[in-house]
Amino acid sequence: MYIYFRKANVMRKIFTLLIPIFMYNFLGAQVGINTATPNGATVLDIFSNQKGILIPRLTDADRNTNLADNDPLTVPPAGVANSNLTAGTLIFNTTANNFQYWDGTVWKQLFVPTSSQAGNDGVVKVNSGNANVKPSLNLSAAGSGYGPRQQVTYTTPLVFAASPTTSWPETTVPFPGVTSNIYIAGKWRENEISGQVHVWRLIANVTPGSNSSGSIKATFRNPDSLFEINSIQLVPNGSSGVGNILTFYFYTIADSASLDPGRGYQLFLEADITCNIVVDSFTRVSLFKD
Repeated sequence: MYIYFRKANVMRKIFTLLIPIFMYNFLGAQVGINTATPNGATVLDIFSNQKGILIPRLTDADRNTNLADNDPLTVPPAGVANSNLTAGTLIFNTTANNFQYWDGTVWKQLFVPTSSQAGNDGVVKVNSGNANVKPSLNLSAAGSGYGPRQQVTYTTPLVFAASPTTSWPETTVPFPGVTSNIYIAGKWRENEISGQVHVWRLIANVTPGSNSSGSIKATFRNPDSLFEINSIQLVPNGSSGVGNILTFYFYTIADSASLDPGRGYQLFLEADITCNIVVDSFTRVSLFKD
């Protein structure tokens, strides 16, 4: 009996000594599921020619409550519910029906389309503000030059043109990765794809107060980067009291200066004549990134 226990003690000591060695080899090796030869460049290699893999599936509400919301007015850090949330966290958002990852500041869509599937895909046309009220401004000159610049603002919720004129999903649900719509807090938002080109079209009905000719200047301005685009259209002579339809165009490229939470563009109008302007519509066309 004495010899038996002595041997057992020796074996116990040897086994205890080998545990760290086994654990080191296990932790330093690759893990393979359904494969005995996991790829040497990976820490996890999953093989199957019949089945897929499911990552955590969360609704917008699940994500906002348990991880972080995507409201540009709250993140970060007010909108972060889990302080352990780390950049690179991946989920499948069942509300938006896409994969999203946390970049350390906001949720972004993992995959985005690179080509259009429909002729008018990517168009959002705003007809008016809440209750079909269109923005109306009374502008005046300052001597022989432009008078005070006035911002064009809308009451929300916006009224969009019917499909197929408006075809972008953000008119009814948040666009990829962001919970705000195209217009928030007086700022116009681009589609959430860095490097994507957007064309903005403003159609306005201008009624001059005199018969003299003049011009209207529309400005699309980013108040954070101070970048702005000007578009000028002429009002013909002898059109006092008559509505003139003028069209203005702006081109923007989405980047962090305009996509970061709380950022966007503001729309302004000014004139070198006395006139009334009613904004008929404002349209954004999202051109796909090359």
